[in-house]
Amino acid sequence: MNLIIYEKSPIYLIIHVSLGVVSVFYTPVLWIFLGYQFLQLVLNKRFFLFELRVKDGNSLEHTVVKLVEFFVGFLIGTILKYNKFHLRI
Repeated sequence: MNLIIYEKSPIYLIIHVSLGVVSVFYTPVLWIFLGYQFLQLVLNKRFFLFELRVKDGNSLEHTVVKLVEFFVGFLIGTILKYNKFHLRI
């Protein structure tokens, strides 16, 4: 099984995870991210904001990878917000 669906800069992984963390503390980020990913999927486009370019082609698999990255950040944010270990952050 090939886990690399598209070659991408690591910055996008960092952004997806970071947005997931932020969305726990600022809910509109959650809805904007989900809407943005859905829009890319429906339009069959991929928007690369940092490179200021748009590529044709998107897939459910690629979108799921981005959603999983976001969800990992969401879990991290949830742990930070509701940690039972009273970690100082």
